[in-house]
Amino acid sequence: MQITLKIMLIVHIISGFAALGTGLFSMINRKGSKRHRLTGKIFFYGMTGVFNTAIFISVVKNIPFLFMVGFFSYYLACSGYRILFLKKLHANQTPGILDWMISVIGLLAGLAFIVFSFTWFLSRGMWGIVPLAFGTFCAYSGFVDLRSYFVRPTDKQFWLFKHGARMGGAFAATVTAFIVVNFKIGSLTWLLWILPGVIIGFVSAGILKKYRKKFKSNSNFALE
Repeated sequence: MQITLKIMLIVHIISGFAALGTGLFSMINRKGSKRHRLTGKIFFYGMTGVFNTAIFISVVKNIPFLFMVGFFSYYLACSGYRILFLKKLHANQTPGILDWMISVIGLLAGLAFIVFSFTWFLSRGMWGIVPLAFGTFCAYSGFVDLRSYFVRPTDKQFWLFKHGARMGGAFAATVTAFIVVNFKIGSLTWLLWILPGVIIGFVSAGILKKYRKKFKSNSNFALE
């Protein structure tokens, strides 16, 4: 078991650094370019490695935060990646079974994290904010996904903004995991779980806002 654990840890670290590096480049690369698509694919594969190893390590070593971050970040990465295959959802495209599964799992996992947060509020004080924040965002995202399968989006470029928001969220979760493992600020360490997501969220929102303006100013501008 120890050898397997070491191998998993090595793969986890390599996958994590791959996701961190390519995630950053994907944010700053021009959307739709070959470079963006390449770094995006590597980011997703890196996140897949992070998820599988994180779940294994968290169960073996009983590390709840690693399980939460691993599950939460991979749900965002999966839903952000799958939306690229649902670009015609506004035109009554039918979601696949995999899409339904990802959305339902995201909703249920989010609700489970919210319930779990109350045990942390009682036993660990403000640390309860961590699973509460993750759970709320995860459950809401799953609900939004499921709703879009019934109430179809009207904007034909909806997928771009959802893709950017979800991948940005997955990247933020990965950065958060890296920071909390390597840095501590005493009783305020729980803030390190929140601030990276907030900062990267603002940056991601700014980038997507720029593209939204392009769509409004140029009706012929589109990303396929």
